[in-house]
Order: sequence, then structure tokens, then C-alpha cells
Amino acid sequence: MKEQPGVTVRSMDRIPSWINLIFLFLFAVSMLVMAPTAFAQNVSGSNPEAVSSAGSGKVQFNIPPQDLASALTRFGEAADLQLLYDAEIASGVRTQGVRGAYTPKEAIEILLEGTGLDHRFANANTVTVTKVTSLNKVEVSATRGIGDLIDTPQGVTIVSKEDVEKQLALSSDLGDMLGKTVPGLGTSTEGLTDVGQTLRGQNMFVLIDGVPQTIPLRNGQRNLRTIDPSAIERIEVLRGSSSVYGLGGTGGVINIITKKPGEGKPQFATDLTLGFAPVSVGQSLRKRLMQSVEGSEKTFDYIFSVTAEQTGSFFDGDGDRIPPDPNGQGGLADSDSYNLFGKMGFDVDENQRFEFSLNFFKIRQDTDFILVDGVTGVKKTTAVEGTTPGKKMGTENLQLNLNYVNRDVMGSQVKGQIYYRDYFTRFGFFPAPTFGSGGQNALDSQRIGGRLDVETPFSMGRILWGLDLLYEETSQPMEDGRDFVPEMDQITIGPFLQSEIVVMEDLTIHGGARFEQILFDVDDYTTVFGNNVRGGSLDYERAVFNAGVTYNLTREISTFASFSQGFTVPEIGRVLRNAPAGTSVENIRPKAQVVDNYEVGFRGNWSRVQGEVSLFYSESDFGTSLTSPALPSDPILVLRIPERVYGIEASFDAQPVDLWEMGGTLTLMEGELDSDNNGNFDSYMLGNRIPPLKVTGYVENQTLPNWRNRLQVLYSGNRDRFHGQTGFGRGTVSDFYVVDLLSAYKFKVGTLKVGIRNLLDEQYFPTISQMYNFNNRFSAGMGRTISATYSIKW
Repeated sequence: MKEQPGVTVRSMDRIPSWINLIFLFLFAVSMLVMAPTAFAQNVSGSNPEAVSSAGSGKVQFNIPPQDLASALTRFGEAADLQLLYDAEIASGVRTQGVRGAYTPKEAIEILLEGTGLDHRFANANTVTVTKVTSLNKVEVSATRGIGDLIDTPQGVTIVSKEDVEKQLALSSDLGDMLGKTVPGLGTSTEGLTDVGQTLRGQNMFVLIDGVPQTIPLRNGQRNLRTIDPSAIERIEVLRGSSSVYGLGGTGGVINIITKKPGEGKPQFATDLTLGFAPVSVGQSLRKRLMQSVEGSEKTFDYIFSVTAEQTGSFFDGDGDRIPPDPNGQGGLADSDSYNLFGKMGFDVDENQRFEFSLNFFKIRQDTDFILVDGVTGVKKTTAVEGTTPGKKMGTENLQLNLNYVNRDVMGSQVKGQIYYRDYFTRFGFFPAPTFGSGGQNALDSQRIGGRLDVETPFSMGRILWGLDLLYEETSQPMEDGRDFVPEMDQITIGPFLQSEIVVMEDLTIHGGARFEQILFDVDDYTTVFGNNVRGGSLDYERAVFNAGVTYNLTREISTFASFSQGFTVPEIGRVLRNAPAGTSVENIRPKAQVVDNYEVGFRGNWSRVQGEVSLFYSESDFGTSLTSPALPSDPILVLRIPERVYGIEASFDAQPVDLWEMGGTLTLMEGELDSDNNGNFDSYMLGNRIPPLKVTGYVENQTLPNWRNRLQVLYSGNRDRFHGQTGFGRGTVSDFYVVDLLSAYKFKVGTLKVGIRNLLDEQYFPTISQMYNFNNRFSAGMGRTISATYSIKW
């Protein structure tokens, strides 16, 4: 990352050489172990696709990884079967292939694994291939080892590529998309931040292709604004405490998976979007362009895309301009954003594959308007022409990722990953007495890490074991050179073991453990208020466990129960920034938090109805909530008191009659504190942790063969637990609803998508604006906006 003027930006060349050597050594050893086994295998392209195994009832298949359509053709010829499917569902889909002696049923299951497609034998000679509607065919990689949804003992939501593309017709705000589709997750802030958008009342742990986006040391809470949705294949949300990816997953895991490389000749795709608010077309104009190319050449495949978006001002339901920084945490209005994505894969043979990906995301706000305070709960904030001191707010996120997989190393599948992430985000300017004499700061973080996963099958199931390593440098300097948060160095080491045992056909047991060690170091520093603090080192160690069971009551109904633990440390960076004079890091030493999550639920999968219901209860002996200082220079303390969160989540989808679909989600939770640590939970958790009731619903219709329409609604309820108390997070939250309309019409060449956000032009206030309880945060939500996108592939 280029150095920002006036800001001390840390460089990765400060990483100790021995750290680099550890990662290089591990990767080299894994290559040496894996490669000889695979390269020694005899791969011949001259063999026929299938040879009957006399007397075995099986067929010897030899179909290498390739595009699915051609693989299905070869499968049909080899197995002497007729395959029926819509060509559109196989377009752009790639299969891992199948080699070995299998029955036709076994072979097509392997062929379709991970494609999102299912099959059915219509008769002895005919197989139909369709989109997945059965839960047991939906694969979930957020559980670390890829498994079937029906065998996952926790609440899971899969946001598919199609879902992302539908919601993209309304907005490119990922927080808005997930808030409308994922139970357990708070509603969107409609800004750059995700403050208050918690997952089950806890922090979400966000990953992109397994690379952590969340920074527990100093959570800038912009975790969902590090990639453009145009680069996303699907999103998996594992709800509830989880330690499968390491530090920070106390509320759950949001695993963002980027698009797969294409197949065949180069295929180009172009998306052009134009959006506006009808009350002020010129000043609200949103322009967006996405261009991509994908394809393959023999054993090499690729996908590249570039996206640019220019967003104008936002206007509320009354037709008034919304302040560009509506909640003091960064806004999306009056901004320019860019995303560059690339992924290249190389198949060494049928078992080995290398894949390298890059994603660079940048958003920068440049506005001529500033915020004028309102009166919380009474009068909204307003926007007037003016200039904010300091530099433009924005975020840059660079991610490099190298993956290697070998599907057969002495019967085990081995995956290796090395990644690098460089993250920079600048916050707004705060006048004195904030930060002493006032000023502006930026969060700067670099990470290098690696993962090693080994999945070993055995007669009754499989075992996944491995190791995670991470080195991180994080700091938050002021533009004038002062240390708002000093540079913090962290090394994380996490060996783990997960198991899945099929006790009987309908009963599966899960269990696992992870040992987390965190080594933290900070030098002596001086706070922005002039306090001298002695640096030092901290060492956190903790073993966390999980166990679960799934049982199929009937062919249509699966039940599950689980216990899982998440592990995190308090936001040390925030504690250090306000440390009193004469203290040391050792004196401060905040305790780590372990969250225990208990959950029961069921999944149903009938021919025209699919759904899931989860009841959850989580507790922790030591919370990680931080106090809000009365004065900017007052110490920030960690509330080390017991806390608990409990609730219910539900989702369903239905196809009541042909051409019609409907569905929705429900989220209801509450959080409580034992304020005097006497065993009685006597106070409620603040609004930045606990959202009000959330209900979503949709109705979708295939109006004509080439015309599809969807009406969806988001309802956010009331929460009044503090009865007029002042202070952060204690604001009374009133209910609101937003109705959206999405329409897609397919022409002979291209598709036109129209999205109308807030169709009824309701005047409302997002949850974050109300719960903040500050006069300068009470900003209204977006009024009616219209977007049109024309997409073409060529």
C-alpha cells in the first residue's frame, strides 16, 4: 500500500524474517509431501471414458475436470444413459470430473458435487438434472470441511449467486443484501460501517475465501465493505459461536466465496447500471459498470473482472438530502468505488490444483455537504453545503491468495493456503476536545497467514485436522503523527481437529477442538492525551470445543442440536488508546472471552416447502462490551460481567404452485447482563448488540417465460429497554418497514433488471440512527430509488 501523506503506514517489510521462513517452510514441506504421490500417478488421456468392469456392476469412468455440459455428455455416452436438463443451469458451471469404478448413480453424484445441481433417475435409461431444492445436496464450506447442509448441527444460511445478483439490482451494499436475507443478522446501517449489525448479538467473523476480514485487535467495523458483490459466487453464514476459523467468531461466520473460473472459449460479460432518486435525479445519480472475462485453455482456467461505481447523494422519504456521513462512521453517498478481481487455476492432474486470486477494493467519499445536528427521536439531522476539515474518508483492501489442493494423498484430501492482506481505512475528522486537540485517524493493518487442512475419510465418517498461522500488524495513527492506537503486533497459532461420524444412516455426530494461542506485543507509546504508557507482551491460550448431532426423523425432516464455543479478546486497541498515565500493557491486560452457544432446531424439505427453525442460547462469564467514556480522555473499560443472548430464528421457502415462489425469515432475540455479578441477570444489553424483531418476506412470479418479478419486504420492530435513559446504545427504537420491487426481463440479447428500493417511499429511521441516542446520529433512511441494469454476455 502506498504511504498516505501525514500517516505512518506500516510496511510488511517489518515482519520478522523468521515468520516468513515459517510460512515458506510449511508450504515447501507440504508441496514436497504432496507432489510425489500425485505426479507418480499414471494419467492417460487416451483411455475411453468408461470401461465395464465385468461382474462388478460398476463402470470404470475417466472424465477429467472440465465444463459440466461436456462432462455430462461424456457421462451419458459412457453409462449409456439419456440426460435431460436445461442448458442454462449448466452454463458456466465446472465439475471436478470423475475417475474410477463406480455405479452410474455414484458417478453422477461425484460429477455434480459442488455444482448446486441435483439429479433423479426418471427410469432405468433416463436421468434428469435440475437445480438443487433438496437440503441434503447443499454444500457448506463455512464449517471448514465441506459438508452437506442437512448434516450441519447449527443454523446456516446460503446466499447463492442468483440471490446476490437479484439484490444487486437494488444496491451494491453487501450489508443491505445480507440484512434482508439472513436471519440472526441485524439490519443494514445504510453507511460504510456495520456498527450494530451484529450476528446473534455478537461480532460476526467475516472471511473472503478463508482470509479474515475482521480485525479483533481494533475492529473498524467496516467488515462488509471490503469487496464488491460482482466478484461473489455465494455467501455462507454459519450462525452461532464458532472457532473453526479461529479468533473472533463469537456470533458466527460469514464466509464470502468469490467466483469460480470459467470454462471453454473466452466469455465476456458486461453490466451497465443507472440509478437515481426520483425527487432529485441529477444529484442522486448512480452509475455503475462491470466488465468480466472468463474461460479456460486445457488445464488452465481464469476469470477477471473490474467494477467501477459512482454514487450520488441519498434522499429520504420526505425528499430531503441525507447527510453523507449519517452516523459519524463513514457513508456511501457521494462516493466512488472500484473493484479489481482475478482468479487463475491450474489443474496439475485429476487430483492436484493450484489457484491464485487477487481482489482489490477501494471506496472514497468526496462530498460538498456536512451534517447539522438534529434532536434524537424528535428532529432528524440535515445536510447543508460545507466542507469537513481533513482528508477524504475511504477504504482500501488488497487481498492475495494462493491455494493448493490434492484430493488423494494416501487417501486424504490436503489443502494448503497462503494469503496476504493489506487494509487501510480513514475515518472522519473530529473537532476538539475529541482526540485532545481534535483531528483525523486511519486504521492500518497488514496480515500474512497460512492454513493447512487435511481431510481423512474412514469407514464411519471423516476427520479434518490442520493448522492456522497468522501474523498481523495493526495501528491507528493520527494524521498529525500522534498515536491514536499504537502499533500492535500479533501472532496467532491454531491447531484444530474436527470429526464427523455417521453412527447409522440417519444419525450423524460431530465433534472437535481447537487450541488457540495469541502472542501480542506493543512498544512504549504516548496517547493522544499525552499519557505515557509502558508497552509489553501478552500471551493468551485457550482450548475451545464443539459437539453436535443431526438426526433424520423422516425423509423430509432433520433435527439437530449442538454446543459450540467461540473465542475472542476484547478490542485491545480501543482500551490502549485511552490508557491512563503511568500504566502498562501488563496492568491493563483484558481477559479473553469464551462464548458458549447451545442450539436446537430442525430442517424440513418437502416437495414444495423448505425451511429451518433454530432456538439458541449463548452465554459468557466475561463480556467484551466497552464503556463509553463521559469525557474523550476518560479510560475505556471492558465490562467484565456475565452476559447471555437467546432467541429464535426461522426461514422458509415455498413453491405453492407452478411459476410462484414465496418465503421469508424471522429473527427475535434478547440480551441480558448480570451487572453486579451476583447470578441474577438484571439489565439489558445495549442496542448496538441486540437488534429489534426482524421479519422479511418475498413473493416471486415467473410472469412470462422471459419476465420475472419479485416483491419483498423488510420489517424491523420496536425495542425500548432503557425508558428515556441517555447515553450510547440506549435509544428507543421504533419500527419501520421497507418494500422493494425487482423485475427482470430477458431479451434475445441481454437481460434488463429494474429494482425499486423503498417502493412506497416510506420515511423511516434505520436502527443504528435510533439506538445511538445522539443528536448528531439521528439520520433518516433512504427514500424511493430506482435502478436499471442491462446485462449482456458475449
